[in-house]
Amino acid sequence: MKTTSYVLLSALLFCTYTFDKTDPSNSKIDDFNDSGYIFNVNVTKINSQYSDIPSAVFRDKLVFVSSKKIGAIGSGKDKVTNLPYTNLFCTDISNNNGDFSVPILFSRILNSRGNEGQVSFSPDQHTIYYTKSKRKNSENYQMYLATLEKDSYGNWVNHTPLNFNSDEHSVETPHVSYDGQYLYFSSNMEGGFGGFDIYKAKINSNGSVGAPVNLGPTINTEMDEKYPHTSLDGGELFFSSNGHEGQGGFDIFISNDYGNMEYATPRNLGIIVNSLRDDIAFTLINEDNGVFASNAGNVGQRFNMYKFNARAIYQNLEGIIFKENDEILADITVSLYDNNGNELERQVTGKDGIYRFKVRPFVSYQIKTSKEGYEDGVIIFQSKDTNLNLAYKEDLELSPDGTLSKK
Repeated sequence: MKTTSYVLLSALLFCTYTFDKTDPSNSKIDDFNDSGYIFNVNVTKINSQYSDIPSAVFRDKLVFVSSKKIGAIGSGKDKVTNLPYTNLFCTDISNNNGDFSVPILFSRILNSRGNEGQVSFSPDQHTIYYTKSKRKNSENYQMYLATLEKDSYGNWVNHTPLNFNSDEHSVETPHVSYDGQYLYFSSNMEGGFGGFDIYKAKINSNGSVGAPVNLGPTINTEMDEKYPHTSLDGGELFFSSNGHEGQGGFDIFISNDYGNMEYATPRNLGIIVNSLRDDIAFTLINEDNGVFASNAGNVGQRFNMYKFNARAIYQNLEGIIFKENDEILADITVSLYDNNGNELERQVTGKDGIYRFKVRPFVSYQIKTSKEGYEDGVIIFQSKDTNLNLAYKEDLELSPDGTLSKK
């Protein structure tokens, strides 16, 4: 259950950080930010008087969901939100001033008279996974996939409902991992931990989707988790929750994905991003920049979009490698690997036996050693803090049989 332990202090700071969301000089880390990033947040200039929520990037355009009204498409109001039915819009992503162009309708083929929900695309952008609800049951979204007709700009064809759709539950907020292997989404289907849970399903080579798997109790709570979004390397999961401890309503959280359905305890992105109300739809445009939506300062469920820059925090890891007799070992090749087995950096120790690496907070690494006359060694290193000035000291002992252990 989401607690309110931060509410009093957040209330005292509310005016400051609501202003910061529109302040170009805003670039700081706050006491509630355990994400491993420093955020700079500014309001976009394309928000309407209605609700605007980012969704995905398609061909250098930001696709978003909005209840703004154009012509007869989606005319009328949703009785649940008391806002016009939502449609899909898109806007060019500017590389110059960091803002967006005047929005236009994304697709008349996809837009209907009901609510259009979040969308996501395959890495080659030839397949779209989209959600929509009908007027008679506007809170129940169903998911479909469609393919882009060859040599067309936006003619989506072969519309197919996903096999886990049901009138008994809603299927929402899809996100395709950047390697195209998994489809993430949220649903209140039976068998979850609470209201809406986050699931993922394997994407087959033909674009069809396998059986969904619940991400488990580390991510999902007895309340609601929605808007999953993975980092470009797949090592981090961003999502919104009103069940984990936060500022109020939905907050945006981050969790490290260690593979094999193992996730780190979710961490709050802090009060530069999160408000006392609902903060949702964290969407990366590239490795360092993106957008999200918040209804802070608005009446009802009207969301505005905010753009952000996320600067990764790096910390120092260093140590000395010794023999079993406490003699320093020189000329050892020391390599740093991420949790997926990718080599990040390699160096050879000098006479002092010292190795040095830059590491990210809350990440699991492998340190591997190689030296003639010794078996290759490996040891796990886990960073645990977001302190900018933190330096880890890890002296290691290497045995001829390759046993690598902490001193």
